[in-house]
Amino acid sequence: MQLELTARLVRGEPVSFADAIHGAFEPFGVGDSWGPPWSTTWFHVRGRVPDEWGGRPVVAVFDLGFDGPTGFTCEALAWKEGRPWRGVDPNHRWVPVDGPEVDFYLEAAANPRATEQGDAPAPSMVALRESPEPAFVMRQAELALWDAPPPEARLDIGSHLITAVGHAHIDTAWEWPLREARRKCARSWSTQLELMDRYPDYVFACSQPAQYAWMKESYPEIYSRIKEKVASGQWEPVGAMWVEADCNLPSGEALVRQLVHGKRFFMRELGYETRILWLPDVFGYPGNLPQLIKESGCDYFLTQKLSWNDTNPPEHHTFWWEGIDGTRLFTHFPPADTYNGDFTRDELEMGVRNFKDADRSRRSLYLFGFGDGGGGPTAEMIEAAHGLGVPMGHATEFFDRAAAEAHDLATVSGELYFELHRGTYTSQARTKRLNRLAQTALREAEMWSVAADDYPGEELDALWKTLLLNQFHDILPGSSIDWVYEQAERDLSGVAFAAVRAAARAIKAIAGDGYRAAVFNVNSHPRKEVIDFGHRLILAEAPPCGWAVQTDQSVRDE
Repeated sequence: MQLELTARLVRGEPVSFADAIHGAFEPFGVGDSWGPPWSTTWFHVRGRVPDEWGGRPVVAVFDLGFDGPTGFTCEALAWKEGRPWRGVDPNHRWVPVDGPEVDFYLEAAANPRATEQGDAPAPSMVALRESPEPAFVMRQAELALWDAPPPEARLDIGSHLITAVGHAHIDTAWEWPLREARRKCARSWSTQLELMDRYPDYVFACSQPAQYAWMKESYPEIYSRIKEKVASGQWEPVGAMWVEADCNLPSGEALVRQLVHGKRFFMRELGYETRILWLPDVFGYPGNLPQLIKESGCDYFLTQKLSWNDTNPPEHHTFWWEGIDGTRLFTHFPPADTYNGDFTRDELEMGVRNFKDADRSRRSLYLFGFGDGGGGPTAEMIEAAHGLGVPMGHATEFFDRAAAEAHDLATVSGELYFELHRGTYTSQARTKRLNRLAQTALREAEMWSVAADDYPGEELDALWKTLLLNQFHDILPGSSIDWVYEQAERDLSGVAFAAVRAAARAIKAIAGDGYRAAVFNVNSHPRKEVIDFGHRLILAEAPPCGWAVQTDQSVRDE
C-alpha cells in the first residue's frame, strides 16, 4: 500500500520542526531523488490503513536510498504530533502504525560517509557543505504487515552465562560534525525508547553525559522519556566520563574533570551514580587511569578496542588491571570482540569459544546493536534474544556478579597499549596545541580566581565542558573530518581566551591598584628570577602557586 509523500529541502544548518512544517512542501514519489550532501529533506508522510488489515500489526516501511554508490548514508527522525517519535535508518526501516490514519514527518539527513576504498574522499578531506547533486533516491515508502521473526532454537553454551545489553555507540564527532552527532542521538535513542515500550524486559546501556545534555537542550521530550526509563530500570546510564575521551593526550587534571563532570551530571539529573568506566572505542589506556577511576567512585572498567591489536592481542577478557600506583580494577573485555553485536547464533557462540578466562569466570557481557547513527538494537535482535534464551540485563549487575564469582584472575599491570591508530599522536597539530593551551589557561584561571576569592563558577564550568567535549576520542586524536577541526579550533581558542581573561581579572584583583610590581608563579615549585623593567632590574621570588609584590629593590612573597 503506497504512501503519499511531499517534501521540503532545507540546505545548510538544520531547522526546528515548527520552522520546517511551515515551509512549502512539493509532491514527491518513490524513485525521485533527494539531497544534496549535508542537507536535510523533510518528508510529510500520509496514508490510510486498509480496513481489511484491522487488528493486525501494520508498519510504514522506508528505503530512503541507504546504500548508494557515492559513499553516503541516510538517517531520519520521524516526528508525530509535533514530537520526536522514532528513527529510520538502514537497520530500522519501519515505524509502527497504530491507527487507521497515517500522518507524520520524516526529518531525513543526507550525510556523506568517508571510506577506505579510494573511491570516496578520505576522512580528513570530507568537508562538503553543499552540492547540486542529489545524494539519494527514494526506493520505498509503503504500508505493510509486520510479523515477528520465527523463534530460533535455544542456544546451548553449557555452563557459560551471557548477559546481553543493548547498546548504540555514537561517536560524538567523526565522519560528521557535532551538530550531526546530536541528531544521531535523537534518532537512535527515540528508536530505543519505543522498543522499551514494546519489550518490558529490554535493557539499553548508554554512556556520554554530554550527549544526554544535548537531549535536554534540543529534544526535551526525548530527555523526559529517558529519565522515565532510567527510573524504571530499562535505561542504564554508564560512563562515567563527560564523553568517551581520548586518554593519552589530555592532562591528568582533564581526565579527572571528565570523571567529575560525567558522574555529577548523572547524579544531579538522573539520580544515578554509575560505577563503570565505559570506553569501548578509545585508542589506549595509560597506567594512571585505574587510580583515577577508583578515586572517582567507579569499581569496573570496560573496553573492547584492544581486540584490534595487530601484533599482541589481549591475553585475557576478565582480569585485574593494576595501575602504576598499585590500584587494581576489575576489568572486562566482551569476548565477542565487538560493541556492535548483531545477536546471531554464530556471533554468540564465537564469543563463548573465544572467552580466554573460562577457567576463572563463567560470565561474559555481550553488547548488541548498531552504532554511530545505526539506531541501536532492532526488534528482530530482541526477538532473537527471547528465542535463543539469552537473558538481557544490566551491565552493572553483570559486573557485580562476575566480580563476586571470579577466582584466581590474572593481573595486568601498567598501560593497556593499543597497537593501531598511531598517527593520532601527530595529526591535527593545531587542535592538539590549542587543547594544551586551553588546559593550561583553565588551570591558571581557577588558581587565581580562588586566590582572589571570586570564583566564576558558571563561566568556568561551561569552559571546562567545551574543552572536555573536544577531547572526544575522534576529535583530539585527529581522526575526524575537516569540518570537525574547523569547529574544534574555534571552540578551543574561545576556551583559552576566555580562561586567560578570567585569570587576568583575578590577578588584577590580587595585585591591587597603583604602580607596584607583582609577580605570579603558576608552577608547583618556588621560583627566583631577575625581572628587567627596562629602567631597572628587580630580583623576584614567589612561592609555589603564589605571588609576590614589590618592596623597594625586590619583590617579596605574599
